[in-house]
Amino acid sequence: MNISKSPWYLFFLLSFVLCSTVSALEGDAVQPITVDSDAGFYDEKKGLSVYTGDVVVIQGSMRLDADKLVVYLENREIQKMVATGTPVKFKQTPEAGKDDVHGHALTAEYFPETQLLILLESAVVWQGENSTKSERIEYDRLREVLKAGDTTSTHKRVHVILQPKSKVD
Repeated sequence: MNISKSPWYLFFLLSFVLCSTVSALEGDAVQPITVDSDAGFYDEKKGLSVYTGDVVVIQGSMRLDADKLVVYLENREIQKMVATGTPVKFKQTPEAGKDDVHGHALTAEYFPETQLLILLESAVVWQGENSTKSERIEYDRLREVLKAGDTTSTHKRVHVILQPKSKVD
């Protein structure tokens, strides 16, 4: 068996690269979510809000830029946000003094209650010079976990680039 195709190899590789790098600033999860856009629409009966044109979503140090954002609400509480763009861009400061985590994809689904961000279609997440590319990347802000790929398909690959630590003389 080729070790580079083993799911365990990928799991340990991603854990090594990302376990200490994708945590959010401690107060981000309790910050309000703000949305700015060129136009907005809200239907209270359907629990739906739609924003279009240069959409910017901010929660603490997290920023999401998109062309369109659909917000699904239940009892006026956000259940899910779906952003689309060419591409949707994501940025977050993991900890003071560390490189920001960046990402982009054609679609992003964000679940504020669980702090889960799912990047779909041509997804890329990077911090510094380390990066992960896949058709699906899940970024769990609470548990500090990043998952890439789709275990139900062997045709969709995950591509990871790991840079060696710099040697200090």
